[in-house]
Amino acid sequence: MTNEEAKFILSAFRPSGEDTANPSFGEALRMAGADPELGRWFERSRAFDAAVASKLGQITPQAGLREAILAGARVSAHPRGIVGRFAWAAGLAAAAALAILVAVKRAPVHTENVIGGYAGFAINDTTADKPHGGEGEPAAALIGSLAAGAAPMRVADQIDFDRLKLSGCRTLGFAGHDVLEVCFSRNGVMFHLYVVRHDPTMGEAAPREPTFVEQSGGAAAIWSDRGYDFALVSRAGVAALRRLL
Repeated sequence: MTNEEAKFILSAFRPSGEDTANPSFGEALRMAGADPELGRWFERSRAFDAAVASKLGQITPQAGLREAILAGARVSAHPRGIVGRFAWAAGLAAAAALAILVAVKRAPVHTENVIGGYAGFAINDTTADKPHGGEGEPAAALIGSLAAGAAPMRVADQIDFDRLKLSGCRTLGFAGHDVLEVCFSRNGVMFHLYVVRHDPTMGEAAPREPTFVEQSGGAAAIWSDRGYDFALVSRAGVAALRRLL
């Protein structure tokens, strides 16, 4: 299997991660885990799919759209000739696609979209079979502080984004932005912390207070502090996250 063939298969992988055990994706997933370039493409693809799914979930269909589609179906039931039927079907598909595109472009960027996209990205990455954490003295110092710290966890003051990145902290991409990840254990529970500089092009910043999202594979707490958007992920569920925050 070539990388292009693997990308074609992985493009159908659902961002929730529920296809991980599906044997149809097995070889392509193994290739993504072994090939750094393909792995980075897969991360970006899943992040994009999660963001689009979150965005589409906010769309309210335009009034009368269902009735218009059904009316078109009734018209197509009359004998018309094969060319006419194909032309009508193509026109209807184009109109539906245009309606969705207009709705997406008009839909405002809400905090829920930021939360859903970032949480999905972080949870999906946590469940991926690949090395996690980071290298370098700054990352080690941050991990030690997080592991030994008290609740509520306050981390923004400890983030030197550029130094962490340059010294070997694991860096990945979300919506075209660098994201740092460090992993730490507290009271026998493993946590993954993701940090991204907030950029207005990403939409509204995450809320100041943690918001919790639970999906198959784990739970995430999303919050914003001092120009960073944070995602704290654990497979132990929301209760474990609340104990830290």
